[in-house]
Amino acid sequence: MAGRKKFSIWRGNPTRAATAIGLFITASSAFGIDSTPARAHVSPQAYEIPAGSVADALNVLADESGAQLLYDAALTRHLKTAGVSGQHTLDGALRKLLIGTGLTFEIDQGGRSVSIVLAEADTGRRSDASGVHAHPLPPIEIGAARRARTTAARPTTAVATPHPPAPAGRNISQPAGVSTVIDDVVAQSATTNDTASLLRDVPGAFVYNAGGVSSLPVLDGLADDRLHVTVAGMPILAACANHMNPPLSYIDPSNVGKIQVYPGVVPVSVGGDSIGGTIRVDPRAPIYAAPGQQVLVTGEAGAFYRSNGNALGGHLSATVATDNFSVTYNGSYAQSQNYKAAADFHPAWSAFLTPPSTFPITRLGAYTPWLTGNEVGGSAYQTQNHDIGFAWRHENHQLRLNLGFQHIPYQWYPNQRMDMTENRSIQGNLRYDGQYEWGLLDAQVYHQTVRHIMDFGEDKQFFYGTVNTIVAPGMPMDTKAQNTGAKINASINVTERDILRVGAEYQQYRYNEWWPPSPAVLPRGFTMGGMAPDTFININNGQRDRFDVYAELESHWNREWTTQFGFRSDTVLMNAGPVHGYNTAYDSKPIFPATRFNLADRSRTDQNWNATAQATYTPSATQSYSLGYSLKSRSPNLFERYTWSNGLMAMEMIGWFGDGNFYIGNLNLKPEVANTISATADWHDANGSMNLTFTPYFTYISNYIDVQRCPFSVCGTSPMNNPYNTYGFTSLQFVNQNARIFGADLSGRAVLAKDTPLGDFTAKGILAYVNGQNITTGGNLYQMMPVNAKLSLEQKMGGWTNAIEGQFVGAKKNIEQVRNELKTGAYALFNLRSSYEWGKLRVDVGIDNLFNTFYYLPLGGAYIGAGATMSGPLPIAPPWGIAVPGMGRSFYVATNLKF
Repeated sequence: MAGRKKFSIWRGNPTRAATAIGLFITASSAFGIDSTPARAHVSPQAYEIPAGSVADALNVLADESGAQLLYDAALTRHLKTAGVSGQHTLDGALRKLLIGTGLTFEIDQGGRSVSIVLAEADTGRRSDASGVHAHPLPPIEIGAARRARTTAARPTTAVATPHPPAPAGRNISQPAGVSTVIDDVVAQSATTNDTASLLRDVPGAFVYNAGGVSSLPVLDGLADDRLHVTVAGMPILAACANHMNPPLSYIDPSNVGKIQVYPGVVPVSVGGDSIGGTIRVDPRAPIYAAPGQQVLVTGEAGAFYRSNGNALGGHLSATVATDNFSVTYNGSYAQSQNYKAAADFHPAWSAFLTPPSTFPITRLGAYTPWLTGNEVGGSAYQTQNHDIGFAWRHENHQLRLNLGFQHIPYQWYPNQRMDMTENRSIQGNLRYDGQYEWGLLDAQVYHQTVRHIMDFGEDKQFFYGTVNTIVAPGMPMDTKAQNTGAKINASINVTERDILRVGAEYQQYRYNEWWPPSPAVLPRGFTMGGMAPDTFININNGQRDRFDVYAELESHWNREWTTQFGFRSDTVLMNAGPVHGYNTAYDSKPIFPATRFNLADRSRTDQNWNATAQATYTPSATQSYSLGYSLKSRSPNLFERYTWSNGLMAMEMIGWFGDGNFYIGNLNLKPEVANTISATADWHDANGSMNLTFTPYFTYISNYIDVQRCPFSVCGTSPMNNPYNTYGFTSLQFVNQNARIFGADLSGRAVLAKDTPLGDFTAKGILAYVNGQNITTGGNLYQMMPVNAKLSLEQKMGGWTNAIEGQFVGAKKNIEQVRNELKTGAYALFNLRSSYEWGKLRVDVGIDNLFNTFYYLPLGGAYIGAGATMSGPLPIAPPWGIAVPGMGRSFYVATNLKF
């Protein structure tokens, strides 16, 4: 065909192969666009090619791109690939497919066929290997939104056929549905150590700002536990009453290989136990040596510095591999001091020196620190993550074992009354995936143990009381959690039209939370203190076990129509043991909260149902339309059901919302049930240089777990628990109500100019709106992101990539009054970013918040990052009414070197 390219692929010696691997990993941009001007006219398109054999992957590539392939089956028979997902040029897709295989390609302008040529290691000469074993694949007309399907590899080269598509032309492991894929995070990871922040370019995705590495993700108005979040296939639960260690905090951005986000309507095969979208984060795929290559040694090292907070750190990855076995180490370290806002938002003062405290000493024995007027107290952190992975492959089967360790010695929180003073996690994750004649099978078993400790960081008052009474050194909170589970999933080619996906999942979760007495030994003459003499039991042997099964049928009726129907059963078993407070005052009349809790039936069994129905219509190569409905359910978490104490100090320690309020659980909570309808229209030109996507959605939630002002029958009549105030911090109880959320996401991309003397220019944009209302009360839902937009202009020229970004956020006026949520003003931020790639070296530099604009974070919550944070509504406590400000101007530089 006129104007089509011809690619040739060769196998090199070990040095050249390692060089190719290093170049391949860094060559793709965030949207997979080749930055070399000579190749810029190759148009990007969407690819969904699963991990598996290289032979099958090349076959799917031919089917999805319409290209002709010519290759020797002997060269690819035992090779594996991590697959390709997202928008890529044809040569960009090939580049990612061939990472770690020892194969690469060169471009021949004469046609559009792909042939593999063998390189002789001793001379470097290439000999054409497209002899009797090679089979040309005829061109295939592909619709832009068509799904692909893959079957097991065969001993000879598979041949794709034109209409209708053969089984080898469809990706059966990837369910149809609207999703966003982030498969290159190098540029974004230069600016953050918070993996949740990598979602910032996903339409409708935001974060609840929390600790420096522990933000909580939001999709279309639903956040945190209402989303199904997995890391390397593991559904991780926050082992903290303040959710300081959410799932995405357990993987550093430097180790992220791919993020896939399903908003709104989610296929049942992707996950359950949630009412919002799904976020799947996968680490980098294993790397193997080429067949015949004895040992491959490769890796990369990187470092970064950010001026605001003096943040610094680095990462190291190293792999030693043969053609069937691979060992990889990934490690990272990061730390930061408190960041600073663009202007003063509080008086310059000692972090705490408030009467009646007579001890201006921190937990580490230092004198109370001085906070400048623009310093955001409680925002420092230090973290390190380590992972060693073992991978084995044989023909169409792969087995992976990962052993991980995390240590966070401290992470302060500007919107929480407590801080993280220790988080240690040890985890093991064993995964199998295999290709068979009938389809794909994957299985997984995992275990994680977490030890988490909270107390006061350096900016929060540590000693409470006076020398004349009892001095309490801190308020320690200890937790231990164990998360164990197993999964099995099968994707079956039922017919040429239909794919059946079936699976089962089991998760066993055990959680204990206890608060040691403070002081550990009472002074002479005292038998009881506010937090003594006993250990406070907050949750005793908390259990949350889940048993899931699902079935999903996906049908490709013709080139225009694809449908998907799925059902999932989630059975959740929950329980908790008896509890007690620091002393008998925590079980006082007339409510006797501990006794009432202990005498209650605490065992719960929730039978939750999930269903999805969606259809995709692709009338031409330049447009596609999807419409879907989903029924999704989520059982309460342990804290929503089993936190029991109505003591104000105990209630201050509960809550992951960053609002400074005081929370108590509710044994009578029912599971949330969400009905969501969503549509997506995708318009794009034939060559992929321009696209526009629009997604409106509506969700109605029965038994939405919101809050009410804590009733007198639960929290008592103390003036500290004022249920009527319209300002200040207040006491709240979780309660079932009904809610609705609607909104829309608009995103687009356009290539403005190509092959100019200054390179290529691309514009990108996102516009999002969400509105949430509590139908029961008529009030607004908490933490609804105001209308916002993001625009960027990107230039690529040779190894350079430069961009200017603008972020525009409206005023947050729709607030939840029951929580006394804070309003925030509108603002506009601008960022500059630049990167340069030269061989194996990449350098990123940039400026965030270019004009040093002062603003408050709409989802940042209330500022309580310093002072006597455990003093309830008393005058000595942090004042109510100050939102957490965003970061001022920050310069950053990051380097990444491959070897």
